Amino acid sequence: MDRSGTLLYDADCGLCIATATWLASVVSATDLGLLALQEVGSDPAIAAAVEGRGLRDRVHFVRADGQVLTGAQAVLAAGRLIPVLGVYAALLDRPLGHRLLEPLYDEIASHRRLIGRLLGLPEVCPLPTRARGGG
Repeated sequence: MDRSGTLLYDADCGLCIATATWLASVVSATDLGLLALQEVGSDPAIAAAVEGRGLRDRVHFVRADGQVLTGAQAVLAAGRLIPVLGVYAALLDRPLGHRLLEPLYDEIASHRRLIGRLLGLPEVCPLPTRARGGG
């Protein structure tokens, strides 16, 4: 099963930008594309896949087959692509793991700007954007 896809992150969130930047450094572009949700219109296929969805509240992962995952499932989908750590994400990427992690994801997402400030992450910096399969 092809688990590759594109992670949509919030360009107005330091925590989101830092996470996307880190993912770009550890996951191959053939497996993981990165796109700021504010730039979704630049990719017609992704724009069509997420049309009508509220993108600002939750992270979205658009799989290569067009399936859209959100929240903890999106985080786990991206996490599965990380060398070595992906094993743990794969273990949690089950219905029970989703039920356990979704409340934690919701708490982090609802406080992401505060968490970013507390970690000293800038809210504005170069955005990591790359098409899946690109460099």
